[in-house]
Amino acid sequence: MNMRKLAFILLLGSVLIAACGGAPATDATTVPVVADDFSVVAEGRLEPAQYASIAFAAGGKVAEILVTEGQPVEADAVIARLENSEALQAEVARAEAEVVGAQQALDDLTENHYLALAQAEADVANANKQLDTAQRKLKNLNYPDIKWYQEQVDKAQDALKTAQENVEVVDIGQLSAALQAAKDALKSAEERHGKIKAAIDGCPECDPKRQVTVDFWPQTLEDAQDMVNDAKNNVRELEIKIAQAQRGNSQAIEDTQEALDDALEDLAYAQRGPKPLDVQVAEGNLALAEAALKEAQDRYAKLQKGPDPDQLAAAQARLNAVQAGLAAAEDALSNSELKAPFAGVVADLKIKAGEQAAPGQVAAVLADFSSWVVQTDNLTEIEVVKVGEGQNVEVVLDALPDVTLHGAVKTISPVYEEKRGDITYTVTVVLTDGDPKMRWGMTAVTTFEK
Repeated sequence: MNMRKLAFILLLGSVLIAACGGAPATDATTVPVVADDFSVVAEGRLEPAQYASIAFAAGGKVAEILVTEGQPVEADAVIARLENSEALQAEVARAEAEVVGAQQALDDLTENHYLALAQAEADVANANKQLDTAQRKLKNLNYPDIKWYQEQVDKAQDALKTAQENVEVVDIGQLSAALQAAKDALKSAEERHGKIKAAIDGCPECDPKRQVTVDFWPQTLEDAQDMVNDAKNNVRELEIKIAQAQRGNSQAIEDTQEALDDALEDLAYAQRGPKPLDVQVAEGNLALAEAALKEAQDRYAKLQKGPDPDQLAAAQARLNAVQAGLAAAEDALSNSELKAPFAGVVADLKIKAGEQAAPGQVAAVLADFSSWVVQTDNLTEIEVVKVGEGQNVEVVLDALPDVTLHGAVKTISPVYEEKRGDITYTVTVVLTDGDPKMRWGMTAVTTFEK
């Protein structure tokens, strides 16, 4: 029998003794009221606020353990891996690449559709232009505008006359004068070079690189040769420019003459009337232009409805398939790794490298020792009604009797248990302070304040 039941029995006994004393009862129906001044006291167990027993989801041989017992870890940190983990990582990477490729193909299908739509619109415009050209050509064959052809001949004659009059006589004349001056300068430079060379050759004992004065101008033989070379280059450049100007004039005249010949031929053709074969060819070209326009219009109308539904469905199906493959690969990899579900300390390692791990078998225990709770599961149905969530609690650990800790009721279990004939409930108390000497599993006496 626990202390609470003993106290209750003693209290009840004292009430009965008082009721049966010497004083006569004045009213048989009156029951004395007993004030309960006792606080609820219960025994509990100290636990970290959060802890978990974790296990591999799949079985296999443990390849490596990445932590040691007592080591802090972050959430999602890998604690251990099975030996097939590397192969599964490669499979995840391959599946990720396939997803990227499938997504790109789907995106390209949409993006390429817009490009194709723009091209189809341009094709319609070009087809309209070709049709207009074919229509005008056929019309001109059947109903030639003689006046218009005569105007083209007149324009071509004027252009030829202008080209003949615009021959670059002045420019060529200026270039010719410049060329003659350049030739004269070259002759003078060659004569000066000859005089300097003769003076140097006439004095074998003199320095061949010395300056020789000719026409009151001292100069070395090397400098004189440079002047000759520059003069020759100038002559060649002017000769090239004159040749280019002459060719340009000739080409302009040839082009305008050819345009005039064509205009005269077109005028004569129009005056004679079209040949039946030419009309047939023009009519054929018109039919081709009309067909090309219809084809371009049909393609544009089809593209306006969006990408090809069959291609779009196939691309989406491919993406769905590779995404499912990636999810399966990620699940397989996750099952081969033991990860921390939250940040905490590896309180217990139950596996070793090289051992066989069974799925669901506890491999490690992770705990968050940053906060603590006390759980008591022996509050009776009579006591639990005196306790409420948020109620202040004092806690004394058996191992630390001189330390009084404080906390508050966090939860009261709605489910009962039957222990030694009593109906009991589990109450969780969150501690608001702590002590460095506190350890998981210590026995605690909890006093629920009134």
